Formats: sequence, C-alpha cells, structure tokens
Amino acid sequence: MQEDLKMIISPPRRFPLAKEGQGVVCRGEKSGTPSLSPALRGDLWGYDFSRRLKLTFTFPTTRRISLLAAICTALLITAVPMLRAQTPPGEDIKKIQTLTEAITETEALLAKYPQSEFVPNLMFQLVELYVKRADLRFQREMLLYEVEEQKFEQKLISSEPVPPKISYRDALDTAYKLLEKFPTAPFREKLLYRIALCNLEEGNLEKAAEYLQILSTETHDKQFLEESNFRLGEFYFDKKEYHQAVEYYSRLLESWDSPFFGMALYKLGWSYYNTDNYTQAISTFIYLIEDIHLLEQADTEYLGKTKTDLRREAIEYVAICFAEYGGPLKAREFLKDRKDKDYTVTVLEHMAEIYKQRNFYADAIEALHVLIEFYPNKLDAPKYHQQIVENYELAGEKPRADEERVKFANQYGPKSAWMKQVPPGPARDEILAVVDDYLYTLGADAQAKAREMKSDLYYGLAISRYRNYLDTFPKNPRSGKVQFYLAECFYEMGKLAEAAEAYFDLALHYPESEYREQAAYNRVLAYNQLLMNDGAVDSTAFFLFNFLGKSGTKVEILQALNPTQAQLLQACNDFVVYHNSSARLPEILMKYAELLFGLEEYSLAHDAYLKVINLPAASRFLPLAYTMAGQCDFKQNKFKEAEDWFLKVTREFPDSTRHVERANKLIATTRFKAAETMLANGDSARAAAEFEIVATVVSDPDVAERALWESARMYEIKNDKSKAVALYEMIPKRFPESQQRDKSFFKAAFLSEELGDWKRAAENYLALYESAPASELAAKSLFFAARNLESLNQFDRARGYYDEYIRKFRDDDPDRYLEAAFRKGEIAFNQKQYESARRELEAVIRTYEQLAAKNLEAERYVPANAQFLIGEIVHLEFQKIQLAPPLERSLKRKRAKFEEVIKTYTAAAKYQVADWSTAASYKIGVTFEDFADALLESPRPANLAGAALDQYNEKLWQSVLPLKEKALSTYQNNLKQAAEYNIENQWITETRKRVEALISELGLDTADASRPPGS
Repeated sequence: MQEDLKMIISPPRRFPLAKEGQGVVCRGEKSGTPSLSPALRGDLWGYDFSRRLKLTFTFPTTRRISLLAAICTALLITAVPMLRAQTPPGEDIKKIQTLTEAITETEALLAKYPQSEFVPNLMFQLVELYVKRADLRFQREMLLYEVEEQKFEQKLISSEPVPPKISYRDALDTAYKLLEKFPTAPFREKLLYRIALCNLEEGNLEKAAEYLQILSTETHDKQFLEESNFRLGEFYFDKKEYHQAVEYYSRLLESWDSPFFGMALYKLGWSYYNTDNYTQAISTFIYLIEDIHLLEQADTEYLGKTKTDLRREAIEYVAICFAEYGGPLKAREFLKDRKDKDYTVTVLEHMAEIYKQRNFYADAIEALHVLIEFYPNKLDAPKYHQQIVENYELAGEKPRADEERVKFANQYGPKSAWMKQVPPGPARDEILAVVDDYLYTLGADAQAKAREMKSDLYYGLAISRYRNYLDTFPKNPRSGKVQFYLAECFYEMGKLAEAAEAYFDLALHYPESEYREQAAYNRVLAYNQLLMNDGAVDSTAFFLFNFLGKSGTKVEILQALNPTQAQLLQACNDFVVYHNSSARLPEILMKYAELLFGLEEYSLAHDAYLKVINLPAASRFLPLAYTMAGQCDFKQNKFKEAEDWFLKVTREFPDSTRHVERANKLIATTRFKAAETMLANGDSARAAAEFEIVATVVSDPDVAERALWESARMYEIKNDKSKAVALYEMIPKRFPESQQRDKSFFKAAFLSEELGDWKRAAENYLALYESAPASELAAKSLFFAARNLESLNQFDRARGYYDEYIRKFRDDDPDRYLEAAFRKGEIAFNQKQYESARRELEAVIRTYEQLAAKNLEAERYVPANAQFLIGEIVHLEFQKIQLAPPLERSLKRKRAKFEEVIKTYTAAAKYQVADWSTAASYKIGVTFEDFADALLESPRPANLAGAALDQYNEKLWQSVLPLKEKALSTYQNNLKQAAEYNIENQWITETRKRVEALISELGLDTADASRPPGS
C-alpha cells in the first residue's frame, strides 16, 4: 500500500544540469534567471581565460615560440568573445569554423611545445574550446533535427528523424589527460567540476558522481562543495538510494545561508519519506513549512513548481507521513500545540482524504474528529461532520452514519450554539439544508426499513425522527410531507387512531400541502378500519355541524354506535366540505351515506346519495346511489318514490346485471310491501292487483332463473350447503340454455367438496367440463375433478384426468399445471412405481425451470416437493444396496448412491420452502445415519477374533463417528433454521427425536441437543 501511495504522489523533479548562463543563485543576487557564480563556472564564459593565458604564457626560448604563443593568444582573445555572442541564423557554421581554427592552432602549439610550462593552462583552455564546439554542433544538429521532424509531421519524409545527442568526447579526453599529467594544477577544482558537468550532460551519471565525489572531498571552496554535495544528493535520489541521498543533502544543512539549503531540505524530507523514516520526514517538512524564507530561497524553477506548490506539497507529505506513521492520534498529539498554524487544518484534511481513498474509513473518521475537536466553531466544522457521515456510509456502517446524522442535527441545527454564531447568509442556509436533509432521510430510511421488515421497532424510530424533524423545522417546505409520512407510519403499524389524528394535524397545520387531500382521505380510511376492528357498541351523541357544507349554523344530533363511528362521520363530513372538487368525493359520500343509512338517518343518507347522483364524475357509483336512494325512500314508506329510483336503475343501466337484478327484486319487494300496506289499510282490491303484478314479475323465466340463483346463493350464505347444492344443480336442469349453467355446476361441485361429498363434487366438475368445454371454468373443473377422484382413491381415473389436463391446458395456470404434473408423479410414487414416478417428477422440475426462464411466476412449493420425492426414491435405492463381500465393490456402490442421495435432498432444500427444506435437512441427517449404521452392520473379516476383532470394531467406529456427528450437525442446523423462521412441523419433531437419540448414542451432554454446530 505504501508503494501504491508513492506511485500516486509524483516525486519532485531532479534538478537539471547547470548549463551556460544557469546555475545556483548566488548570495547577494536578486531573484530572476539563475546564473552560476564566476567561481563555479568552468567554461566559464564570464571567466576571462584569455587574460589568464597572457599572465601565464612566458616563453624563455626563441622569438618564434613567443610569436606562436602570441598568435594563439590573439586567436583565443578574438574567438571567445565572438562565441559568447548570440548566434544568428546561418552564423553557426562560421562560429564552428572559427572555433575549429582556434582548436587547431592550440593543438599545434601543444604538439610543438609539449614540455612548456604553459601546457596545463593551454590544455585547460582547449577543453573549454572543445566544450563550446560540441555545444554549437549540438545546437546545429538540433536545428536540423527540428526541420526534419517538421517534415516528418507534414509527411514529407517517411522516416522519423532520430534526436541528436551531445558528445563531449574531445573535451573529456583532453581533461582526463590534463588531470593525469598535471594532477596538482592550480585549476584542478574547476577541471574536476568541468569533467563532472560534461558527464552529466552526456548522461554518464555514475562517472559524473565519481568526479563530484572527488571534488567534494578535495575542495575547500564553499560554493564548489555545496554544489557537489547537492548534485550527489540528486544523483543518489534519482537512483532511489535514499540513505545516500540523505547523507549528502544533510551536509547542506550545515550552512543555512546556502543557496541549496531550501531545496536540499525539501528533497531531504522526501528521502526520509521514501526510507519510511516518517518521524524525520515530518520534522523536516514542518521545518520547511514554518520557515517561509526557506521556500523563498528554494530555486523553484528547477523544481518545476511555484513556492505555493512546494508549500502545499510539503503539507501534503506531512499528512501522508502521519497516515503511514502513528495515524490520527499521533497527528493529534503532534499538532495540538500548532492549532494556530494554517497548515494544521490542511494536514488533517489531507489525512482524512488519504484514508478515504485507501478505504480506511475508520482512520478517516478519526482524523475528522480531530479536526472538529481542534476547530469546533470553525465554519467548516459541519462539512467535516458531513464527511464523517459519508465515510460511515462508504464503510457500510449505516447505523453509525445515522447516529452521526442525529449528532449533526443537534450540533448544527437552528437552535444550536454553532448556528447562533453564524450570520444569515449562504453558509448558514447550506448547513440548515443539510440538517433538513439528514433529519428527513433518517425518518424516510427508518420507515423504509420498517416496511421491509414489518417492524414496529423501526416504525417507532421513524415516528421519533419525523417528530424531531417537525420540532426542528415546523414550517419548512417539506414539513407537510413529513407530517404525512408520520401519519403513514402510525397507519402502517396499526395505530389507526394516532394515524387519523396525524392526518388531521396535516390538514390543520399545513393547509397548502400537496398531501392535504390524501391525508383527509386516509383519515377516513383510518377511522373506517378502526371502526371495523372496534365492534363495541357504546351509543354516543354526536353533534354534526355544517352537514354537507349546506349550513354553518345548523346542528344535526346523531346517535353514533361508538366514538370511533362519530369520528368517522366527522372525517367524512370534513372531506366533503373542504375537498368538494376531489375525484374521491363520490367514494367518500357513498361511505358517508352508508354510515348514515346504518344509523337509520334515512333523510340525511338520502341527501348524501342525492349529492353523489348530482356529481358529474360519479357515473360508476350511480347504480348503487339510485338503489340506495330508493331504499332510503322505502325505509321512510315512500314506496312510489322508491320504485321510481329502482326503475331508473333498470332503464339507465340495463347492462348492469347485478344492479338491475337487485332493482327488480327491490321493485318486487317494494310492490309487495306496498301491497302489504294496502292490505293493512284495508284496500284489499288494490292489494290483490299489486300481488298479481309481483307474481307476474317473479314468474318471468329470466327473473325466475335469477331468483333461483339468488335463492341458492342465500342458502349458501346461511351455510345450508346441502340445500344450496340442490338448487344450483336445478338451474342447468330447468334452464339448459342458461348462461349460468357452468357457474351453477361449479358452485354445486365446490360446495359438495366442502361437504366432503367427493363423488358428487367430481360428477358436477366433470359435467361442467363435458357440457361447457369452452368455459373459463373448464380447465379448473377438470383439475378439481381429478383431485376429488384422488380423494375417492380412484387413482387410475385421477391420473388419467390429470394427464388430460396437462395435455390440454398447459398455459392455463402455471401453478395448477405444475401441481397436476406433480400429482401424476406422486400417485405413481404412492403406488411404488418408482421409475415412472421419478420420470414424471423430474418433468415437473424441468417445467418449473422452463417457466422461470420465461419469467413466468410459479410457486416453488410443488417443484420442492417433487425434488424431495426424487430424493426419497434415490434414498430407497441407497437402502437396498447391502454391504457384502467383496466389501470394496459394494461399499463403492453404496458410497456413490449415498452422495447422490445427499445431492438430491440438498437440491430440494435449495428451493427454500419451509416444509421441504426441513424435510430434506432431516432426511440428509437420516441418510448420514443410515450410511453409518450400514458400515457398523457390515460383515466383519472372517479371520478376526478376540482383540483383533475389537481393534477392527474400534477403527470401524472411529470411521463411522464423523458420519454420526455430521448427522447430528445437520439435525442441529435444521432446528436452528426452524427456530429462526418460526417453523414447526413433523420434520422438526422428528429432527428433535433424532438429536436426542444421537446425543445419547454419542454420550454427549444433553445440553448439546440445542447447541449450534461447531460451538
């Protein structure tokens, strides 16, 4: 990880080589383009070697020698200044020629006077001339290269040119000879420096370091010494030999006024970091950060960074070092006395970010805690806290993230001490928005979790959090939504009274909320559900104001069944008054009218139904509204008005069979009641006529058929199923063309089945199937007929009808199709036709998988049962294999079949159906026991007796023991899973028995019976 981090952080650039006119800024010089001190230059154009030659060229020999020396000197005096000038285009060849002439003359002079005292100086000057010529040649080659490169880019030439390389071979060869012949020359240090520079330029770093090393050990010149040490530090730094780099960089710290001091300190910190010496790295970088003058002295042009970049990087490296060494606690200890330093915040922030990128979220959180501890009142403190929440989320610790959200709301909410110090403005608004979002999210997440887990605990938590939100932000834009969600939580957890009150509070306190209408509607639902749950009768006087919004002063006094009904009435009335344009108004009015009708407030109920009838968007409620308006009149003995309403149903909704039938019945009932009233009033003639009309209506075949159906239905409702069956069977006999005959057969069959009369049920189902094969009930009837025949033990007939169902109704119902196929296999299994059973049960599983592949939903129960029965078949095959000599062969067969049994039962458990998962787990345990018992009961070798036989039996027991233990472990796992999911069935009962038996057999503590495996 440390290496990865080093790859992420780009290391500082190596200082470039000193070139002509470049170098270290000398003390006393102003900042700008750096230049070498004349004492540090070796070529060095600022150093007048021509003057040096005149001082040293003293020839005691002939006049001719003096003349040659004078010529050479004159050439140098004229060539050098010319070469120092900027080379104009086209003049480079002339300069090279001039240099070459000077070099030729110098070489000739050296050849002619090899023993002269001026030779060392002349050789040194020749070195410099070689350097200059090499530089000019390189410059020209670069110009030519750039021209060729441009041609290549323009596709004028096909081959990409090769960049030239500079070569100081002539200069270096001469310098080496000079150093060898005149090792004590007075300019030895400059010569060593020139050799080092030339090798550096050529990229011969090892050779350059060698001469820099010599120079650093020999020179007493402070500037030579400092640059040598610095360049050697750079050399070893680039080679990643950081311990060596530390040695040379450290030497430069002895002179704080050195131009290399700041840069060396910076690179020293990096070297310490790269050698994992984080303590020293931290100290070095802090020293560099705290002394701004060091950064100002550092030659940032060489580093390729601004002073600001250097300082920022140094701070970042401190953070990295703390991350590698000691972590947030160490950083806290180190920085606690530097809280006033501007870099402390940056170090801690960067540490938090480093840890986050590494996925070390706990450390990131700790660093953020230190930041908040140091700067609790800082404007950025909430942002640090937000990052803590984010890190907990990234770590997958949502509960801890939620805890921090709660703390955040408390510490930075509207009433917090922190918020009081922040003036109004964007910063304040931003944090309040975060608090708003956190509190809202906390509630919404808890509610979502409650819905997912159906947990009252989480609902309670959501309610608490929503209330906290409303206390904190009573008037925020989404406060109405939160109030609605609060009410929803009460409703979903079954606290209907509290839900209704919360819905009402929304209407009361948030009249502009988009949820106001929904809340009013849900309030009605809550009280209605509460009324359905509350069967208590406790007559309550209810004062109803402003009924249907007709009058704000009139009061209706009603006797409600109980307080809940009174509240439901009020909720309905409120909805009608305040949401009179709602699309749900007809529905609420129908409920309102129903309640009033039930309280025998027929006049008020009639008004409510009449309001529904007059609504333009109430068409779907009109048949029932007409009918109930008629019944309200009927209850008030307004029979003519009642009949008009019922006739209106038959005229306006002739296609609504249900409502028309009811209306006709009510018409008959109304006329009969009118006739009864006439009779009671002594008007027998009119009564007789009215009865005749009623009789005529009832004798109509359609009415008669409907009456017969209704009669059967009423008997069914009264639970006189035998009478209902007889009447349902009568309909297709009396009315063979009836559209209801298939439903009649089905009802008769269904009720017969409930009575346990499977024969009669099967006959009616088959009659439906045969007489109405196109009926939507045909497929279902054929399946149910087979099921009833199975109950009658007519297995072959049942299997035949199941087969017919499978062939004809594959696409009818996936679950029923699977069950039919399964029952075929199950019948074969029960008849011990195992080969056929296995084939048909496997077909069930394949069909289920095909349905799943098509994304067609089907219950897993049937394929799970089928897989279990396949396991039973394989288990029977396993039990049939006897261990007999030759034991190896039979044992191999037994083991193979054992593995097949386990695999088959395991496949059944994977469907995760409680019945068959527990059954499969139980039978897996049984199989382990069976295998163990088979091994124990296997025949013993005939040649064993006495101690040998005992030893054989002991070894056999040791090989069997793991199977017994595996069986026990399997049983215990079965019990554990059953306990977790509250499963209790015969398989769990049998599992307990086997656990107790194995505990006893294995001689274990009885406490182990319920202990999880492995504990």
